[in-house]
Parts: sequence; structure tokens; C-alpha cells
Amino acid sequence: MRALFATALLLLAGSGFAAEPDLHSVVGPYLKAREQRTLGALAARAYAEPTRADAAPKPNPSVSVVLLPYSASLEAELDAAKAGLRDSLEGYVLAVSRVETARVDYERALLAAGGGELVRSDVTDDQGAARLGDLPVGEWLLLAWQEGGHLSKHFRMREAEARHYPNVPTNVTYSVVTYWRLRVTVRPAETVEINLNDRNAWMTAARQEGATAVPPKRAPSQKRH
Repeated sequence: MRALFATALLLLAGSGFAAEPDLHSVVGPYLKAREQRTLGALAARAYAEPTRADAAPKPNPSVSVVLLPYSASLEAELDAAKAGLRDSLEGYVLAVSRVETARVDYERALLAAGGGELVRSDVTDDQGAARLGDLPVGEWLLLAWQEGGHLSKHFRMREAEARHYPNVPTNVTYSVVTYWRLRVTVRPAETVEINLNDRNAWMTAARQEGATAVPPKRAPSQKRH
């Protein structure tokens, strides 16, 4: 288990956005479109599907929405974060962190390339609505997410292992994070309308919030005969 968590830290340290060969050429068309006022908009609607046929969809507030200039490299990073999500503990624990690292690193790369203002964001309101206006025309990548309920996992360790590895967490608390990922095309003087619901969620993973180690039981004293 110690090796497992060490591997997880190494994977996290090595993850992140693999920079485009020339990010200046990526942001250039967006900046030119902004200068020429060739703009569009995006309207997002987040909601939960009704549980009954006669019920209306329930608005989903507090969904974070980020719109970024499209990047094939960023998409590849996101795909890598999702790959193996259910195949290993490393993938399960690291998926959310790897998505966040890829996004933040890409935003920093955009800033360094002169396109920091192209990072657009909003949060859905009480009606589940978010709107991003004055968007330069072109291809964009939308990434949205919301944290939901909490869950706990308990990893059982044998008594001898618990004594040998007293600092390995055995009770771990997670928050569930749902992601949406969409590629959208912004056109002049048009508003792109997108829905974020249960059916088109891209990934659901867990963010580790805390962990505690269970003290090992004392070995029973042996009676001398």
C-alpha cells in the first residue's frame, strides 16, 4: 500500500498539460476575431432529469463552467485522466486531480501566450443557467463540473500490516465530482445553446478530502507457562 500511494504521488507530479507546439498560433485567430468584433455567445442550462414522466427537470445551480480555446493536447490530457478510472485505485484517486492539473496548466500556458483573457468562466444560477458573451468565433472546449455527495471507503489491513505501516490511511473520505466536456463551435452573432444533464455527463469521479489511519491493535500478550 505504501508503494501504491507513492506511485499515485509520482503520477500526479508527472501529469499536466502537454503544451501545444506553438500556442501563439492557437490563440492568434481568437484574438484577431475579438479585435474585429466577430463574436458570438454561449448559453448553458444545467438540470437534473425528472424522476417521473409528469415532472419537470430540476434546475442545477452551482455548476462551474469554463470555456477554453480548443486544444487537441488538452483533450488528450483529459482522455488520459479518464482512462483506467475504474481499473485501478491510482486512476480512481487521481482522476479529478489530473483533470484539474491539465486545465490549470493550460490556462497558465494561454496566459503566457498572450491569451489569458480567452479563459471564460461562469457558474450556473438558481435556475441552472449560465451565459458567456462576447466570444470570439471558433472552436472552443467547454469543461463544467459540480461536486455532489460524500462517501467513505475503508481499506482493510491485516493486523501485522497495520503495525508495520501505521501511517497508511485506511479510512478515506471523498466528494463525488461530476464533469461535463463538450466541443462547441461559436459563430458570428449566434448563441450556442447547450444542456448539462445526467445523460451527457462526461465523467464522475471522486476527490479525496481526508484520510485517517486506524491505530493497529495491540498484539495479545502471551502468557508464560
